[in-house]
Amino acid sequence: MNKQNSESKIDSLQAIRAFAAIIVMFFHGTTILEERLNYIFLNKIFIAGFSGVDIFFVLSGFIILFTSSTGKYNIKIFLIKRFIRIYPIYWLITTLLIFAYFISPAQEQSYKGNIEIILGSFILLPQQKYIVGVAWTLTYEIIFYLIFAVTYFKQPKYLFYVLSIWITTIAICFFNHIKSNSILITTLLNPLILNFALGCLIAYLYKRYNDFDYPKTLISLGIILFLIMWTRYYQFKLSTANILTDDIKQLYFFGIPAGLIIFSVLYLPITVPKLLVYLGDASYSIYLIHGTVLSILIKLVQISHQSEIFSSLGGSIILFLGTILISCCFYSLVEKNLLKLLNKIYTTHQPEKIISLIK
Repeated sequence: MNKQNSESKIDSLQAIRAFAAIIVMFFHGTTILEERLNYIFLNKIFIAGFSGVDIFFVLSGFIILFTSSTGKYNIKIFLIKRFIRIYPIYWLITTLLIFAYFISPAQEQSYKGNIEIILGSFILLPQQKYIVGVAWTLTYEIIFYLIFAVTYFKQPKYLFYVLSIWITTIAICFFNHIKSNSILITTLLNPLILNFALGCLIAYLYKRYNDFDYPKTLISLGIILFLIMWTRYYQFKLSTANILTDDIKQLYFFGIPAGLIIFSVLYLPITVPKLLVYLGDASYSIYLIHGTVLSILIKLVQISHQSEIFSSLGGSIILFLGTILISCCFYSLVEKNLLKLLNKIYTTHQPEKIISLIK
């Protein structure tokens, strides 16, 4: 089957991005509901929702290599574009959360007043705590972007060499149980990085092969594997057995199935509902603020003495829908307009001037 057209391909990837953001929301939301309302949502069926991170990482690896291979970017333009996409809206949310902490400090969030954690959060340095809870995943994104930029735009083969050495080092450390007390080294050797490499492999194969005869078979296999792994993790987790004792297992539990699905949809002429495309567009906002929004909604429920009503399946679904709705409003009103403004500035200035503005 031939490659699908560009618009359909983008829509398919946005649908996958939407799915990833929403299952992460359900994953964190399940914990928040249990802690704040003492309610267990759907018997913790979304306990494996962290797998959305694996999906995001595989997608990132694919998108970065695929778009960079068009020849439209160099190292400077690439880094500026990535900076605009990641940092400004993240900084805004981080700043708001810091202000909220100082206005109403909570003992369990005292780290939000720590200057080292604040600075590390803004820069996205590897550290134990972040002002925005999910920001640790952005640290991995930034590391991958930097490695990609300084290798691929010099010579694409350099990226291959570095990824090969990186993967080999991670494997050696894993199989020989080599650990480090340095959080930077631990981050650099985290097997989750293999998801980025998998995404790059998918982009390479997609660029190389115009036809693929079995996309339906492959996507079925990917979905079945993903569901099997989800079910297996769910069953073992409920029995208190920890089958994900190390991050490398996430690669074949969820990274590889996600890779199969992503590769398949690139060849399938799928018509994606506009709602899913929009949720994919809004996925970054959903990902960044879902925990904060849900916590605020629950706080309002408690203040209004409606905890009993919302400590139910129907009530929790309303809370989740409210979280998605507010996150989407934030995307449409804030993130989208901020990106438009920054991209307008970028298109009307030379890269050198943009860098000076950023500094």
